[in-house]
Amino acid sequence: MPEHLCWTHPDIPDEVNKILFQNDKKLVVVGVIGKSAFPDSNKMTALEILGRHPSISNNEPKDGQIQFYHNPLESILYLHFATTYDAACMQKMLLEELEQQRFQEFLTFHQKVRSRFARMFLFATQVCHLIVFVELSVTFDASLLGIFKALKIIRDRHVLKFFPKLLKNSSTGYILGKPARLCSPRVLFLFENLPDGHEKTKEAISKFEFDVEDNIYKMLRNEFIVVNNSNNSLFSIPVNLRFVYYNLNDKLREDPLLKSVALLQEFLQKPNFTQDDDDLDDLLPYKGFGKPLCFSNQETKTDSSEDLFVKNRKFIDLLKEHVDQAFESGFNDNLTKFKGKHHFVLLNFKSWYETFKMLHKLFIENPDNPEFEANDPDYKAYLENFDKILNYDSEFFKACCDIGLQKAFSMYNNPTLTYYSGAVHKKLVEEAVTLYMKYARGSDKATNEAKLREMCEACWKNGKEQCEYPSLRGNPCARPKHNAKDPTEHSSGLVFISACNCGKVQGRREDPYSTRHANYEFYEYMASNCNLCAKVKRINFAIFEPSINDYRAAEFERGFPKLPMRKAHDLTDTHSIGNFDEEFFPINNSQPLTASQGTHTNLSLSTSLDKMNKIDDHDNEEENSSDESVNELILKVKENDAQNDETMERTIFRQPSTTEYLPGMMHTQSPVGLLPQFPSWSLCCVGASSVYSHNHGLQEHFQSGFLSGSNFLLPWDVQVRLEHSAQWAYEKTRYRKMGEVFVLKIFVGFEYECPRGHRFMMSAPDKILRGGSGILRDSGSKVVFNNMPLYFPCPCRSKKFDVAQLMRIHVVTPKAPVNVSLDPKVRTGDGDYVFVLGSEPKLTQSAYWMLRLPYVYEGDDGPIPTPTEITAANALNYGCLMAGMFGVSEVEADE
Repeated sequence: MPEHLCWTHPDIPDEVNKILFQNDKKLVVVGVIGKSAFPDSNKMTALEILGRHPSISNNEPKDGQIQFYHNPLESILYLHFATTYDAACMQKMLLEELEQQRFQEFLTFHQKVRSRFARMFLFATQVCHLIVFVELSVTFDASLLGIFKALKIIRDRHVLKFFPKLLKNSSTGYILGKPARLCSPRVLFLFENLPDGHEKTKEAISKFEFDVEDNIYKMLRNEFIVVNNSNNSLFSIPVNLRFVYYNLNDKLREDPLLKSVALLQEFLQKPNFTQDDDDLDDLLPYKGFGKPLCFSNQETKTDSSEDLFVKNRKFIDLLKEHVDQAFESGFNDNLTKFKGKHHFVLLNFKSWYETFKMLHKLFIENPDNPEFEANDPDYKAYLENFDKILNYDSEFFKACCDIGLQKAFSMYNNPTLTYYSGAVHKKLVEEAVTLYMKYARGSDKATNEAKLREMCEACWKNGKEQCEYPSLRGNPCARPKHNAKDPTEHSSGLVFISACNCGKVQGRREDPYSTRHANYEFYEYMASNCNLCAKVKRINFAIFEPSINDYRAAEFERGFPKLPMRKAHDLTDTHSIGNFDEEFFPINNSQPLTASQGTHTNLSLSTSLDKMNKIDDHDNEEENSSDESVNELILKVKENDAQNDETMERTIFRQPSTTEYLPGMMHTQSPVGLLPQFPSWSLCCVGASSVYSHNHGLQEHFQSGFLSGSNFLLPWDVQVRLEHSAQWAYEKTRYRKMGEVFVLKIFVGFEYECPRGHRFMMSAPDKILRGGSGILRDSGSKVVFNNMPLYFPCPCRSKKFDVAQLMRIHVVTPKAPVNVSLDPKVRTGDGDYVFVLGSEPKLTQSAYWMLRLPYVYEGDDGPIPTPTEITAANALNYGCLMAGMFGVSEVEADE
């Protein structure tokens, strides 16, 4: 049987049960707690009561483990506490936190470590007479003062309230008395390491230990951990006995393997082997080879007084002095008027163990059980407030977070900002969070940050939120959050400059929120303020006319079959967005004919020579491939009867609906028979052809807002070859004749308008018109036979360009007996829609006509957004007016 019996709570071996429970001998309980850096976490080495080295024991340490050591020949019971301040236990706790993904940050983990250690230390002060605190460092750890002070507060506020009540029903309750513990335990500080280079003499060590004792005592007194009345102290400090011990033995934790090797060498040493064997020494590689390491030169070495002091110095001797005093008179560490009054109780093992089990349940087991609910209010308050009092730094950090939270929210809740947008809200929140982070510390840092964001969000939603409903041009509503029954109740606060239908007067327009206001109501309002718009001749487009009161918008899905429409000529120009082979509405009741088949001729011809040769095959005539042949047409006059028959055939079409209207604008995929509620286009005659002078361009009194040099129309020479030209003979003076070919001059202009009211013409799909001097005789061909971008950067700014939009097509028709027809097709950037007029109006000769395009384009599924930024290189990607919108037909006889 070993000298000291050893077991781990709660298991008690049978031999221990027989020895201790049947013995009434009083015991002094010594608890060993503190810090250990070794895997075994055993701190009992300095007490020299272990039968073997702790590193080769089978015990696996864990937090909260309590081991008992007892020698039957002595009246001392040793308790070894394994806590989270032991490196091995802390490592296990950290690995468990990481494995279960509960590790948040170091501060939170450190608070858990400190809390569990504090519970064990408080429990030790309740069940022990002496506490040996083992310290790895060479100086006292000042961070322990915070733990000791918090534990004293916990004991005074909570333990002394609930513990006496719970002890009434126990057999030892009356023995423990009012202090509710065995005594005010003495604490002995055992330092396992000495500062490097310190002299190991009795005088030097004694002086060093006395200095450390004074410093520790002063710190404990200053923090009121130790007071004059030891019963009110967390623990006591002896008055006339030493309580600090520095270990001087470097081999205290010597590796047992090296020691075993040295013992083996000693055992194998030959008896007749001495240092005087000169013959053998000559054969050795060096002097002392093969001799035990610990006995090398043993004969000549003598222990010095310092070595003898270190060898004879033992901690157990200091401990025995305190144990002897405990048996003799108990511990009386009171000062001044409390001297002589003390509480000290010695119990046998049976009575002490019953108290130990009850206290272990109160201080260790119940707090570790998350499902435990205390019945006693004082005990419940102890469980709830233990961590709050102990982790006072978290309370400090919480106060810092609260201060930062208040300051950050005050900065966000600026009374000068009545309401603001989501972007401003996000910026203000980030600024508030940045300010909060300057104050925030501790585990509540992330929680309070989320709380701050919620507070800012609630403040913004509660009366400071801007409406931000987007306009048709993508600008947010600048009003406070409101429930608008009609889109026109929104307002972005932006004002643009736009011209009226005829272009004479410019006016201020609000950012539109409805297509009706953008494409119709604004221009009707401008027409009432323009004297020219009131006089001009308009061509009205077909719109929806209801026959019932409960009419509604048509509902249909995208992707319905395309309707039968006439084929347009294939556009193979390199600037086109994509090949276009669509069918269009026959709403104008006119059957489109080729140049050799009727009076109506479409001039949306390709520039390829193959296309032109197909037209010329009718007359079997070969034409050259010059640029002038592109504009050549063949007009054939039909008999009136044939024309009337064909017209009657074309008049059979489906009547438009009077109960359902088209929800958006008319496009190539719109169902037959549906019309829009209002016209988005405008076509008007602003005067005779003489109002335009090619020498002066468009004058300011007639067309306002044009940029300098950009107020000219482009001439377009159209060559017409007739099969029957007799009726044109009397008009030879009005146009040039080149053999059988007549040359007609038409002036066209593609006008762009930016939100600031600047207007300009384009001379090519990628070029703005720069003055009238550079206009050639047939410059209009570049804009007629090419796709023109729907949007183009305005030159009014040098850095960030405003987006100008194609708004008007200017046409000055010739004086010849022909009609110029319009069939515009606008393809939007996404390519899903190709918007059309729904008819193909004819323009009278010798007149100035102006086609105003929609301000906003709307499909069946809603308005199409306008680009905010654009360059000349990518302008065609955002939409275009497709080439081939003009047609020329001979004037009918009845016209």
